[in-house]
Amino acid sequence: MKKTRFIMKRIVQILPMLLVVSALAFTLSNLSAGNAAEIVIMNQGGQVTPESVAAVKKELGLDKPLYIQYFVWLGKVCTLDFGVSFRSKLPVLDEIRQRFPATLSLILCATLFSILLAVPTAILSARYKNKWIDHLFRVISTAGASIPDFWLGLILLYAFAVQFKLVPVIAGNKLQNIFLPAFTLSLGYAAIYTRMLRTNLIEIMKLNYMKAARAKGLSESAVLIKHGLKNAVIPCLVLVGNNIGSLIAGSFACEVIFSWNGIGKFAIESIKIKDFPVIQGYVLSVAFTFIVINLIMDICYAYIDPKIKLD
Repeated sequence: MKKTRFIMKRIVQILPMLLVVSALAFTLSNLSAGNAAEIVIMNQGGQVTPESVAAVKKELGLDKPLYIQYFVWLGKVCTLDFGVSFRSKLPVLDEIRQRFPATLSLILCATLFSILLAVPTAILSARYKNKWIDHLFRVISTAGASIPDFWLGLILLYAFAVQFKLVPVIAGNKLQNIFLPAFTLSLGYAAIYTRMLRTNLIEIMKLNYMKAARAKGLSESAVLIKHGLKNAVIPCLVLVGNNIGSLIAGSFACEVIFSWNGIGKFAIESIKIKDFPVIQGYVLSVAFTFIVINLIMDICYAYIDPKIKLD
Protein backbone atom coordinates (compact mmCIF):
# COMPACT_ATOMS: atom_id res chain seq x y z
CA MET A 1 0.00 0.00 0.00
CA LYS A 2 2.75 2.40 0.94
CA LYS A 3 4.65 1.60 -2.28
CA THR A 4 1.55 2.17 -4.42
CA ARG A 5 0.85 5.49 -2.69
CA PHE A 6 4.45 6.59 -3.23
CA ILE A 7 4.31 5.79 -6.97
CA MET A 8 0.91 7.48 -7.42
CA LYS A 9 2.16 10.58 -5.62
CA ARG A 10 5.14 10.83 -7.98
CA ILE A 11 2.91 10.33 -11.04
CA VAL A 12 0.50 13.05 -9.91
CA GLN A 13 3.45 15.43 -9.51
CA ILE A 14 4.25 14.98 -13.21
CA LEU A 15 0.98 16.50 -14.43
CA PRO A 16 1.53 20.14 -13.35
CA MET A 17 5.11 20.02 -14.66
CA LEU A 18 3.93 18.84 -18.08
CA LEU A 19 1.20 21.49 -18.10
CA VAL A 20 3.74 24.26 -17.42
CA VAL A 21 6.10 22.90 -20.09
CA SER A 22 3.29 22.74 -22.64
CA ALA A 23 2.24 26.32 -21.91
CA LEU A 24 5.80 27.60 -22.24
CA ALA A 25 6.47 25.61 -25.42
CA PHE A 26 3.29 26.88 -27.08
CA THR A 27 3.55 30.49 -25.95
CA LEU A 28 7.25 31.05 -26.66
CA SER A 29 7.09 29.45 -30.11
CA ASN A 30 4.05 31.54 -31.09
CA LEU A 31 5.52 34.77 -29.73
CA SER A 32 8.81 34.29 -31.59
CA ALA A 33 9.60 36.30 -34.69
CA GLY A 34 7.80 35.19 -37.83
CA ASN A 35 4.23 34.68 -38.97
CA ALA A 36 3.18 31.02 -39.03
CA ALA A 37 0.68 31.59 -41.84
CA GLU A 38 3.30 33.24 -44.03
CA ILE A 39 5.74 30.40 -43.33
CA VAL A 40 3.14 27.82 -44.40
CA ILE A 41 2.41 29.71 -47.63
CA MET A 42 6.10 30.09 -48.50
CA ASN A 43 6.80 26.40 -47.77
CA GLN A 44 3.96 25.53 -50.15
CA GLY A 45 5.48 27.76 -52.83
CA GLY A 46 2.56 30.17 -52.78
CA GLN A 47 2.47 33.94 -52.86
CA VAL A 48 2.07 35.80 -49.61
CA THR A 49 -0.89 38.15 -49.87
CA PRO A 50 -3.28 39.49 -47.22
CA GLU A 51 -6.00 37.20 -48.61
CA SER A 52 -3.85 34.06 -48.59
CA VAL A 53 -2.54 34.84 -45.09
CA ALA A 54 -6.09 35.30 -43.81
CA ALA A 55 -7.21 32.03 -45.43
CA VAL A 56 -4.34 30.03 -43.93
CA LYS A 57 -4.87 31.60 -40.50
CA LYS A 58 -8.53 30.57 -40.59
CA GLU A 59 -7.59 27.05 -41.76
CA LEU A 60 -5.02 26.61 -38.96
CA GLY A 61 -7.13 28.33 -36.31
CA LEU A 62 -4.58 31.13 -35.95
CA ASP A 63 -7.29 33.79 -36.20
CA LYS A 64 -8.49 32.92 -32.70
CA PRO A 65 -7.02 34.40 -29.47
CA LEU A 66 -3.80 32.80 -28.29
CA TYR A 67 -5.32 31.23 -25.17
CA ILE A 68 -8.04 29.54 -27.25
CA GLN A 69 -5.38 28.27 -29.66
CA TYR A 70 -3.51 26.84 -26.69
CA PHE A 71 -6.45 24.93 -25.26
CA VAL A 72 -7.41 23.57 -28.71
CA TRP A 73 -3.78 22.48 -29.23
CA LEU A 74 -3.57 21.01 -25.71
CA GLY A 75 -6.74 18.98 -26.32
CA LYS A 76 -5.18 17.49 -29.44
CA VAL A 77 -1.91 16.82 -27.62
CA CYS A 78 -3.81 14.80 -25.01
CA THR A 79 -4.84 12.49 -27.88
CA LEU A 80 -1.20 12.37 -29.11
CA ASP A 81 -1.98 14.68 -32.02
CA PHE A 82 0.94 17.15 -32.18
CA GLY A 83 -0.18 18.62 -35.48
CA VAL A 84 1.40 18.48 -38.93
CA SER A 85 4.85 19.70 -39.88
CA PHE A 86 4.82 22.84 -42.02
CA ARG A 87 7.71 21.50 -44.07
CA SER A 88 7.01 17.80 -44.63
CA LYS A 89 3.21 17.84 -44.25
CA LEU A 90 3.57 14.71 -42.12
CA PRO A 91 2.28 14.25 -38.55
CA VAL A 92 4.80 15.58 -36.03
CA LEU A 93 4.47 12.47 -33.88
CA ASP A 94 5.46 10.27 -36.83
CA GLU A 95 8.45 12.50 -37.58
CA ILE A 96 9.65 12.32 -33.98
CA ARG A 97 8.98 8.59 -33.73
CA GLN A 98 11.01 7.99 -36.88
CA ARG A 99 14.07 9.82 -35.52
CA PHE A 100 13.88 8.93 -31.84
CA PRO A 101 15.59 5.50 -32.17
CA ALA A 102 18.69 7.19 -33.62
CA THR A 103 18.88 9.58 -30.67
CA LEU A 104 18.19 6.78 -28.19
CA SER A 105 20.98 4.59 -29.61
CA LEU A 106 23.37 7.53 -29.40
CA ILE A 107 22.38 8.26 -25.79
CA LEU A 108 22.68 4.63 -24.69
CA CYS A 109 26.12 4.28 -26.29
CA ALA A 110 27.25 7.54 -24.67
CA THR A 111 25.99 6.32 -21.30
CA LEU A 112 27.81 3.00 -21.72
CA PHE A 113 31.05 4.76 -22.67
CA SER A 114 30.80 7.11 -19.69
CA ILE A 115 30.36 4.16 -17.28
CA LEU A 116 33.23 2.19 -18.83
CA LEU A 117 35.47 5.23 -18.48
CA ALA A 118 34.35 6.24 -15.00
CA VAL A 119 34.38 2.97 -13.03
CA PRO A 120 38.03 1.89 -13.49
CA THR A 121 39.23 5.48 -13.26
CA ALA A 122 37.40 6.06 -9.97
CA ILE A 123 38.62 2.76 -8.51
CA LEU A 124 42.24 3.54 -9.32
CA SER A 125 41.87 7.10 -8.07
CA ALA A 126 40.36 5.95 -4.76
CA ARG A 127 42.83 3.08 -4.41
CA TYR A 128 45.80 5.42 -4.77
CA LYS A 129 44.32 8.44 -3.05
CA ASN A 130 46.59 11.53 -3.13
CA LYS A 131 49.16 9.69 -5.24
CA TRP A 132 50.29 10.88 -8.65
CA ILE A 133 47.73 8.73 -10.48
CA ASP A 134 44.93 10.18 -8.36
CA HIS A 135 46.06 13.73 -9.12
CA LEU A 136 46.32 12.89 -12.82
CA PHE A 137 42.80 11.47 -13.01
CA ARG A 138 41.38 14.39 -11.04
CA VAL A 139 42.93 16.86 -13.49
CA ILE A 140 41.60 14.85 -16.44
CA SER A 141 38.11 14.60 -14.95
CA THR A 142 38.03 18.33 -14.22
CA ALA A 143 39.09 19.08 -17.79
CA GLY A 144 36.55 16.60 -19.15
CA ALA A 145 33.72 18.18 -17.20
CA SER A 146 34.75 21.65 -18.42
CA ILE A 147 35.07 20.98 -22.16
CA PRO A 148 31.91 21.95 -24.12
CA ASP A 149 30.46 19.10 -26.19
CA PHE A 150 30.32 21.12 -29.40
CA TRP A 151 34.00 22.15 -29.15
CA LEU A 152 35.17 18.61 -28.41
CA GLY A 153 33.02 17.28 -31.23
CA LEU A 154 34.53 19.67 -33.75
CA ILE A 155 38.08 18.81 -32.63
CA LEU A 156 37.43 15.06 -32.84
CA LEU A 157 35.69 15.40 -36.20
CA TYR A 158 38.59 17.39 -37.63
CA ALA A 159 41.21 14.97 -36.25
CA PHE A 160 39.63 11.61 -37.08
CA ALA A 161 37.55 12.48 -40.15
CA VAL A 162 39.54 15.22 -41.90
CA GLN A 163 43.15 14.52 -40.90
CA PHE A 164 43.31 10.75 -40.35
CA LYS A 165 40.23 9.89 -42.46
CA LEU A 166 39.32 7.05 -40.09
CA VAL A 167 35.62 7.90 -39.99
CA PRO A 168 33.26 9.65 -42.42
CA VAL A 169 32.56 13.34 -41.95
CA ILE A 170 28.82 12.65 -42.07
CA ALA A 171 27.96 9.86 -39.66
CA GLY A 172 24.34 9.48 -40.71
CA ASN A 173 22.57 6.86 -38.60
CA LYS A 174 25.00 3.98 -39.11
CA LEU A 175 25.93 2.22 -35.88
CA GLN A 176 29.51 1.67 -37.06
CA ASN A 177 29.93 5.46 -37.08
CA ILE A 178 28.48 6.04 -33.62
CA PHE A 179 31.76 6.01 -31.69
CA LEU A 180 32.80 9.66 -32.14
CA PRO A 181 29.44 11.30 -31.38
CA ALA A 182 28.85 8.94 -28.45
CA PHE A 183 32.33 9.53 -27.05
CA THR A 184 31.86 13.28 -27.41
CA LEU A 185 28.68 13.15 -25.34
CA SER A 186 30.11 10.70 -22.81
CA LEU A 187 33.28 12.52 -21.76
CA GLY A 188 31.71 15.20 -19.60
CA TYR A 189 29.40 12.75 -17.85
CA ALA A 190 32.25 10.27 -17.35
CA ALA A 191 34.14 13.00 -15.52
CA ILE A 192 31.16 13.67 -13.24
CA TYR A 193 30.65 9.97 -12.49
CA THR A 194 34.37 9.51 -11.79
CA ARG A 195 34.44 12.29 -9.22
CA MET A 196 31.25 11.12 -7.53
CA LEU A 197 32.24 7.44 -7.45
CA ARG A 198 35.72 8.28 -6.17
CA THR A 199 34.25 10.32 -3.31
CA ASN A 200 31.80 7.53 -2.43
CA LEU A 201 34.54 4.90 -2.44
CA ILE A 202 36.82 6.97 -0.21
CA GLU A 203 33.99 7.47 2.30
CA ILE A 204 33.02 3.79 2.26
CA MET A 205 36.62 2.67 2.80
CA LYS A 206 36.43 4.25 6.27
CA LEU A 207 33.45 2.15 7.39
CA ASN A 208 33.72 -0.74 9.85
CA TYR A 209 32.70 -3.53 7.47
CA MET A 210 35.54 -2.47 5.15
CA LYS A 211 37.97 -2.68 8.07
CA ALA A 212 36.61 -6.14 8.87
CA ALA A 213 37.20 -7.24 5.27
CA ARG A 214 40.81 -6.05 5.50
CA ALA A 215 41.21 -7.96 8.76
CA LYS A 216 40.33 -11.17 6.91
CA GLY A 217 43.48 -10.74 4.88
CA LEU A 218 41.98 -9.37 1.66
CA SER A 219 44.10 -6.94 -0.34
CA GLU A 220 43.11 -3.29 -0.54
CA SER A 221 42.07 -3.68 -4.18
CA ALA A 222 39.95 -6.75 -3.43
CA VAL A 223 38.24 -4.98 -0.53
CA LEU A 224 37.57 -1.97 -2.70
CA ILE A 225 36.11 -3.88 -5.64
CA LYS A 226 34.28 -6.74 -3.89
CA HIS A 227 32.86 -4.89 -0.89
CA GLY A 228 33.05 -1.16 -1.55
CA LEU A 229 32.04 -0.82 -5.18
CA LYS A 230 28.54 -2.29 -4.94
CA ASN A 231 27.54 0.23 -2.25
CA ALA A 232 29.34 3.17 -3.84
CA VAL A 233 27.59 2.80 -7.20
CA ILE A 234 24.00 3.12 -5.92
CA PRO A 235 23.91 6.96 -5.90
CA CYS A 236 25.85 6.96 -9.17
CA LEU A 237 23.31 4.68 -10.86
CA VAL A 238 20.53 7.11 -10.02
CA LEU A 239 22.62 9.96 -11.40
CA VAL A 240 23.27 7.97 -14.58
CA GLY A 241 19.56 7.36 -15.03
CA ASN A 242 18.69 11.00 -14.48
CA ASN A 243 21.40 12.10 -16.90
CA ILE A 244 19.89 10.00 -19.69
CA GLY A 245 17.12 12.59 -19.83
CA SER A 246 19.68 15.39 -19.86
CA LEU A 247 21.55 13.66 -22.69
CA ILE A 248 18.39 13.45 -24.79
CA ALA A 249 17.71 17.14 -24.24
CA GLY A 250 21.32 18.18 -24.85
CA SER A 251 22.29 15.94 -27.76
CA PHE A 252 21.24 18.39 -30.48
CA ALA A 253 24.66 20.07 -30.84
CA CYS A 254 26.43 16.73 -31.20
CA GLU A 255 23.82 15.49 -33.68
CA VAL A 256 24.27 18.59 -35.83
CA ILE A 257 28.08 18.39 -35.78
CA PHE A 258 28.15 14.71 -36.78
CA SER A 259 25.03 14.90 -39.00
CA TRP A 260 23.37 12.27 -36.82
CA ASN A 261 19.72 12.16 -37.90
CA GLY A 262 18.09 12.21 -34.48
CA ILE A 263 15.38 14.38 -32.97
CA GLY A 264 17.88 17.02 -31.85
CA LYS A 265 19.11 17.70 -35.39
CA PHE A 266 15.52 17.61 -36.62
CA ALA A 267 14.54 20.22 -34.00
CA ILE A 268 17.38 22.56 -35.00
CA GLU A 269 16.37 22.34 -38.66
CA SER A 270 12.76 23.06 -37.68
CA ILE A 271 13.78 26.10 -35.62
CA LYS A 272 15.55 27.57 -38.65
CA ILE A 273 12.35 27.51 -40.74
CA LYS A 274 10.08 28.20 -37.75
CA ASP A 275 8.19 24.91 -38.02
CA PHE A 276 6.19 25.58 -34.87
CA PRO A 277 4.33 22.24 -34.57
CA VAL A 278 7.63 20.35 -34.69
CA ILE A 279 9.27 22.67 -32.16
CA GLN A 280 6.35 22.29 -29.76
CA GLY A 281 6.25 18.53 -30.25
CA TYR A 282 10.00 18.24 -29.68
CA VAL A 283 9.94 20.25 -26.46
CA LEU A 284 7.01 18.27 -25.09
CA SER A 285 8.43 14.86 -26.04
CA VAL A 286 11.86 15.64 -24.57
CA ALA A 287 10.32 17.09 -21.41
CA PHE A 288 8.06 14.05 -21.02
CA THR A 289 10.98 11.65 -21.53
CA PHE A 290 13.12 13.59 -19.05
CA ILE A 291 10.39 13.66 -16.39
CA VAL A 292 9.47 9.99 -16.80
CA ILE A 293 13.10 8.84 -16.57
CA ASN A 294 13.59 10.92 -13.43
CA LEU A 295 10.39 9.43 -11.99
CA ILE A 296 11.57 5.88 -12.69
CA MET A 297 14.97 6.55 -11.16
CA ASP A 298 13.43 8.16 -8.04
CA ILE A 299 11.24 5.10 -7.54
CA CYS A 300 14.13 2.70 -8.13
CA TYR A 301 16.36 4.63 -5.72
CA ALA A 302 13.66 4.56 -3.06
CA TYR A 303 13.43 0.78 -3.39
CA ILE A 304 17.19 0.20 -3.59
CA ASP A 305 18.16 2.40 -0.67
CA PRO A 306 16.30 1.40 2.53
CA LYS A 307 17.24 4.68 4.20
CA ILE A 308 14.77 6.54 1.97
CA LYS A 309 11.21 6.58 3.30
CA LEU A 310 8.35 5.88 0.91
CA ASP A 311 6.04 8.74 1.77
